[in-house]
Amino acid sequence: MIGRCLAGTLLGFPLAAVLLRLSLRALPNDGADWLIPALIVFFPLWMTLMIGAYAFRNAARAWFTLGSANVVAYAMLWMTHHAA
Repeated sequence: MIGRCLAGTLLGFPLAAVLLRLSLRALPNDGADWLIPALIVFFPLWMTLMIGAYAFRNAARAWFTLGSANVVAYAMLWMTHHAA
């Protein structure tokens, strides 16, 4: 139980941040006009990821899935940064 809680907390935070950054990147003007609404959405998104960590059968799956999602999301952010 504590393993899934830590996976959701420690890996959900950067995943929520990078998902919001990717969504802001898709907007015109790099999403500068939407920064405050994105910050308001950040906490519920992080909470959703933390709650979602309990849906996994065990802690190892939660760590692997959330870790893989982080790697993919950060790779997408890196590609969008270097593509422009």
